[in-house]
Amino acid sequence: MPVKFNQYWSVDHQRVNDYEKFMTHRFIPEINRLGIHTVAGWTVLIGAYSEIIFEGVTNDLDLLEKALTDKRYKKLIDELNNYVKNYKTKVLVSTGKKEAYSTDIKEDTVKFNQMWDVISQKKADYEKYVLETFYPCMERLGILVAGEWEVLIGDGPHVICEGRAQQIDKLVANIQSRTFRECRRGLKQYVENYESRVLVFHIQKVLGYKSVTYHIVRGSKPPET
Repeated sequence: MPVKFNQYWSVDHQRVNDYEKFMTHRFIPEINRLGIHTVAGWTVLIGAYSEIIFEGVTNDLDLLEKALTDKRYKKLIDELNNYVKNYKTKVLVSTGKKEAYSTDIKEDTVKFNQMWDVISQKKADYEKYVLETFYPCMERLGILVAGEWEVLIGDGPHVICEGRAQQIDKLVANIQSRTFRECRRGLKQYVENYESRVLVFHIQKVLGYKSVTYHIVRGSKPPET
């Protein structure tokens, strides 16, 4: 079962060129060698939080623990902090409710992530509602529920619903629709501390014929391979 290791930061914009070189030539290759597969980097387009969310994944907690206790990881984070501010991390594990997660993400994907805490006395009703009503509602609106994650280590809210869509304009229209707002209103009977964010690519994985590269997105498509 996949385990996510998300890293969060804001870029020091006085060092943005050095930051981009560091990310593509040093940070991403080394993170991958440590066994934390780089899925993508995201920037928050709508919503308040850290500027950058760097999404990594391992196959299990033991592999992640081995990577995080490696002296190469500690050195790498020390180097990263020369280019970023407000660094923090979260470890996420799947709740098992949705198993559609994939590390291969389409070029035009945008994310719609929602976060909340389940009201403990209403847990059974919550599980019934999200599985039978809320998640099907999202998918009818073209938002794939790629996974429901629990924050094992890190600050809350402690449940993250990872949604993926293909067109930003349709996504925004759909989450503003009456249908979605009614479904979300129903969800809020069972949860508290609800938040949401729309994310777009900051770092994108580019699959070539025999290799994988990573592209810093500056409002343009990645180069052809």
